[in-house]
Amino acid sequence: MSDPDQKPPENKDVSPWQLASVGTEFAFIIIASVFIGRYLDGRFGWSPFGILFGAVFGFGYGIYYLLTRVSQFDKKE
Repeated sequence: MSDPDQKPPENKDVSPWQLASVGTEFAFIIIASVFIGRYLDGRFGWSPFGILFGAVFGFGYGIYYLLTRVSQFDKKE
């Protein structure tokens, strides 16, 4: 059995700025995808499907990217 007073080891390698950058990158992925969808709407007349696809794709890929980056921070122990 483990000692209940034992704390898990703290990861000193990850700074708060690295985590903030992951959030900024997540937002950038979504915004860039929406703008690409908006461009496709104007170029091909797909309105509103281009911007909707861009938003859904950007959110999905942003979540995937966020999870992979955070798991990299966890592996640095």
